[in-house]
Order: sequence, then C-alpha cells, then structure tokens
Amino acid sequence: MSKLGCAVGFITTLAIGVALVPAADALEQPNGSPIPTQPGCDGGQPTGLAAEFACVCKEPNVCNIGDPCPSENNCPNGQNGECEATMWHSFNDNTCIPSNLSGLDPYTEAAVVPETFHPTCPQTFSLISRGTAMFQDAFGWYNATNAEPALSDLHVMLDCSATPGTEVVLDLQSEPDYQGGDIGFFIITPESLQSPGSCADNDCCATVARVGNGVGQVYYSERTYNPDFVGVDSYIHLITYGSHVWDNKFYFAWEDIYGGSNNDFTDLLTGVSGLHCSGGGQPCDTGEQGICGRGITECQQAELVCESVFEASLELCNALDDDCNGSIDDDASCEVEGHICHQGTCVPPCNSGEFPCIGGTICDQDKGLCVHPDCVGTDCSEGTICREGSCVEPCEGVVCPHGQQCFADKCLDLCAGTLCPEGDVCMEGLCLAGCTQCNGITCELPLQCNQVEGDCADLSCPDGCPDGTYCDDGECKDPCDGAICPGGEPCINGQCGGTAEGGGGSGGTQLPNPGGSGGTNGSIDQTDGGPSCVCQVGIRSRGGATALALLGLGLLLAGRRSRRR
Repeated sequence: MSKLGCAVGFITTLAIGVALVPAADALEQPNGSPIPTQPGCDGGQPTGLAAEFACVCKEPNVCNIGDPCPSENNCPNGQNGECEATMWHSFNDNTCIPSNLSGLDPYTEAAVVPETFHPTCPQTFSLISRGTAMFQDAFGWYNATNAEPALSDLHVMLDCSATPGTEVVLDLQSEPDYQGGDIGFFIITPESLQSPGSCADNDCCATVARVGNGVGQVYYSERTYNPDFVGVDSYIHLITYGSHVWDNKFYFAWEDIYGGSNNDFTDLLTGVSGLHCSGGGQPCDTGEQGICGRGITECQQAELVCESVFEASLELCNALDDDCNGSIDDDASCEVEGHICHQGTCVPPCNSGEFPCIGGTICDQDKGLCVHPDCVGTDCSEGTICREGSCVEPCEGVVCPHGQQCFADKCLDLCAGTLCPEGDVCMEGLCLAGCTQCNGITCELPLQCNQVEGDCADLSCPDGCPDGTYCDDGECKDPCDGAICPGGEPCINGQCGGTAEGGGGSGGTQLPNPGGSGGTNGSIDQTDGGPSCVCQVGIRSRGGATALALLGLGLLLAGRRSRRR
C-alpha cells in the first residue's frame, strides 16, 4: 500500500524543546519574510500563532504558557493541560515572550495547500481568535468552479459579530447552494480601498453586501482570485495546520491586510473538526512491479493511500506479471497437456494439423502458433506482443469501450458481476465508499456525484439515457463510440469482439481477483478449439470505511510516495 504525500502535515509526535526560530523550510512571503512572524507582546502576554495554539486546549480556560524563571534552575515547564502547543521560558530570556516551544510548530508546519476541499459530511467550524486585529472579518465557503467566485456564491458562516468560541455546523449535502464539487473558503474584510489599513467609513464590520458596494476586500483559499494576486510573488493570506491533539481537525490562519501587514496570521483563526481526506477513486501507481503497480486512491481516515487493485498471486498464462516479480508469464503452465502459453492464452499447437487456425491467422510452423500473417517468424521481447508484424506493448493504441479497461491486450470490465455493500461503489473491481459517504470517492469534472447511487456520473442528460448507452456532455452515446479494439476487433454492443446478440468477445485473458491472494476470475473454454473468457470479479471491501461519518478534506495529490508496511 502506498501513502500519497499529504499537503497538510498530520503530525502526532510532539517536538520537545524546539527553539522559537524559523526553520530553514519555513514559509516566506515574496519579500523573503518568514511567516508567521515570531511572537510579540501585548499587556504582558505573548501574542502570535504559537501563543494562540498554546491556548487551544482540551480543558477550558487553560493555556500552556509558562511563567518566567524565578531562578536559573527553576523554570516552569508551562504544562497546564493537553494543548496544541506549549511555550516556556529559559533563564534570563524575555520575560513576556517564552523562548521555547513544543507541540504544533506554526513555523515548520505552515502550509498553503490544499486550496480547495471536498466535503462529504457535516463539519464543525469554530472561531478561535481574532488576535489583535482591528477588522471584524467574516468567514465562509464558496463553490470551487475554476473561476473567481461571484458575490452571490459567498456563503458566510462566521459573521463579523461572531466571538471566539462561536461554533457553526456546515452540512453541505443539505445546502441548496452547494453544487456537489469542491469548495473553497474566504474571509471578507472591511478595509478601506482609499485608506489601506483602516476601516472603511469607520465601520469595521465586514459583510458581503458592503463588498458588493465597493467596500472591503475578499481573500480566498484559492490565491489566484485574491485582489493583490500578481502571480508566484503574490502575498500569502492563508496558511493551514493539522491538529496535534484532535484527530481530523485543522486550522485556518488568515492575514487580512491588502498587500501585507505584520504577518502574524492571527487576524482570524478558525478550526474545523471532522475533516478527512478525499481524492479516492483515482488511478495511481503503487510503485510495485507487474499488476501490483496498478492502484486506486482510497481515503482511510486522514490519509490518502494508493491501494493495489491486484495483489501478487500465482503466475497465470494471461500476458500479465501476476506474481509481481517483473517477468510476464514466467513459469506459467497450461492445464491441458501439450498446450502452449502464447500472449496470455493457452492454445493447442497448430503445426499438428489437428487445430487449424481461424480468424484470418495462419500457423507459424516453427512455434506451433496461430498468428497474424505478418507475425510469422517474428520474435518479440518480453512484455511485448506481435500485432500485424510489429512488436508493441499490450494495449498500445487501444481505446476500450466506455467503462472498460485494457489488460493484456483485452478490454475488460473489472466490476462486471461485482456486488458491493450498501453505500459502496465498484472501482476497477474494488468496493470503495461512494461519493456521498465520508472518505468516499472523489468525482472529477465533468463527472459529478450521483446523490442516489453514490457513483460518479455525467449528469448533463436531464432525462437519463436508454439502457446500453451512457451520458457524455448532454448526449447519450453508444459505449463503442470512439473505441479502438485490440487487434482491430469490431466493437458491438459495448464489447470488443462482441456479437449482435451481445456475446462476449474473443476473450482468452485470465486475471487474478482484484485484491485477492490467488486463483482466477475467469475460465478458459477450449472445447471448440477457441478460447472464451467468463469474467467473475471477486468482492473486496475494507471494513469501517462506510461507517465513518466524517468529512472529506481535499488533499494535494503530490508525486511523493512512501511505502507503508
């Protein structure tokens, strides 16, 4: 199983005694200023994100901020409860600002991604602090549509009058304005456009209506739509963190001055609980050899993992590397004595004259195999096949009918015959939580989440489509439209090599059960001298995934991968 690199750190081990200095990999503003800034002092108490996180604790009215050291060998450790961070003094340091930090480190853990999120469950947003900000900002969500949000799509959750401790539950599945895809977050400020840094008309309450009248600014989690965006050198207004204390909780820290201010990112600090990852149901590479390398992303609580579609199994005659050792059909035997494994199919030798070649092929007498006339005498390297005289990769140039995948130069529906538990959907033979479930699959445009079935579908055909067709951009199409079948086979009734009666193709490919530990999902029928494939895919479902009533947090699918054992 491969865990995809997460854009937001899910740190669970507290760092002890980390000095309060920016790390080498700390975030920076375009001018080189590390963010967030170091703690300040107000009324004898430290300010800044480290101090804010030191007061986000499981116990109410508790802060893990130690008092100054009364003597060289007597420095309070600051531990007053279970909090996101702990600050404590060293002897003779600043009496207001502790020099030591443990727990959530706002300097090394700051992230600017993800910028959009994919919610599938109710989540609780809480206002933690407004810091020392003059502005009374508002916070909310919008539909992420690859375009700048319209003012009518700015949905405020925490308005300008909300005070620290205010909580609001957002259940997007019941929101009439939710369009079913990713969302972003925003803050609205009351900043004067004529006098930057001050409240417009001496009114520090930010509202959507005031922005509509040209008063104030809007800053988005998608930076490209910010009013001071100028490209890669744009000012950063939002940084995010993962909780050390609570599972599946994150923090959004905002800076609200146009073009930059003190960079403390405490102008509006909000927390959201119940967040899990999203991005499930997308093809991925596990990093393994052979069929074990084919994967599907799956959300498992706070981690997006690349789950193998197939596990290593006994080597079969199927033109695949079933045992995932890097070699195809090595030591693959045929059940019928005298038969030969050829391009993934056990076939009788044709040079005996007992089994004549059919379908436009002729007998290569030296090999005893029926091949295309242009492939007689052609020896292809391991992992390639001869097609009309050329050695090519299996599936090269093949475009399978809609809903099918190409394996070993055959178009197959890995979900054919698969029955998944309620709430799950089949993806390449695996049962994954549907798009309406917590930790469910993610639908990528133009597909949208089918709220009834839980699968990803093109919903642009208002009246649906007749059986045997599918919807594509408002038009019902035949699954064979645009298909290029292996070996030039015809595509009929959605099947390569199909018949007018819907018969199933040229077959000949055996595949291991997706996720299984051995055996096959098909049978080879040789009674008529010609192979046919009966595909039966096993059910695989991971327990617990459908029972988690949690939200999906969209994570950046970075190229980084690490192995999990």
